[in-house]
Amino acid sequence: MLVWNRSGIYVDGTIGGGGHARAILDRLDESGRLIGMDRDHEAVSVSRARIAGDGTQRVKVMHREFTELESVLETEHIPRVDGVLLDLGVSSYQIDTPGRGFSFQAEGPLDMRMDKDKAFTAADIVNGSSRDEIERIIREYGEERQARSVANAIVRTRAKAPLASTARLADTIRSAVRRRWAVKSCARVFQALRIAVNQELEKLKMALDTMLPLLSHRGRFGVLSYHSLEDRMVKRTFETWASDCICPPGLPQCVCRHKRVATLLTKRPVVASREEVANNPRARSARFRMIERLPDAQLIN
Repeated sequence: MLVWNRSGIYVDGTIGGGGHARAILDRLDESGRLIGMDRDHEAVSVSRARIAGDGTQRVKVMHREFTELESVLETEHIPRVDGVLLDLGVSSYQIDTPGRGFSFQAEGPLDMRMDKDKAFTAADIVNGSSRDEIERIIREYGEERQARSVANAIVRTRAKAPLASTARLADTIRSAVRRRWAVKSCARVFQALRIAVNQELEKLKMALDTMLPLLSHRGRFGVLSYHSLEDRMVKRTFETWASDCICPPGLPQCVCRHKRVATLLTKRPVVASREEVANNPRARSARFRMIERLPDAQLIN
């Protein structure tokens, strides 16, 4: 679906373990090129090893964030690309590695950094932020109804000793919520902290604000998201790009003069099939959306 020009240039902005990159490469001919990017050093190493047989002429994998795509293309002397894929959220490798601190189901340091070159961790948030700020993060990014109770419990716990491990944080969350909601609350709080540590929503907005001019005429942009905050942002942006009018409802006539610059290739998000979920339960929450830039789109900078 992403690859429409077999000789084109494509970008996997969150290459992870290289699975999607491998699928893209398999659809390209010998002239096609792939640029893989990730802010996780370990993901870059894994993906390089996985697709090493394709040679440096066809593939380049680098430790960069997808928000840096414009500068990457300038460095590579590439004016535009034919397709970009972003697979948002945390990878299975990151979740399954206790030392990364993403999972509440395993003992590990309270880290959650996707890029370990960065200094700010989840421990910095829970130990250094005010009660109100912790509550805001949990409520806004985790959509957790019991955010205040969890924030209060975190402040009480850290007063005895700094929160430094995933297990101790998980126990703190469980102490603040009803038992039947404990697992979901832990998942939401860990999600919220991860989003805050990695500035995931801010990074996504930056990508959405700058992506369209980087696409060739008919270039495609696909985003795979895993929670409602990401998906909502992508949906609204794509709908705006694909609309001739973005005036508020109720106006007697259009005054915005907005012109659509893209076509929605996914009227509704593509979700995993039952078979896919059975093989990979984490795919249950995945939502995929894609647009195609109109050939004659006039972009306003």
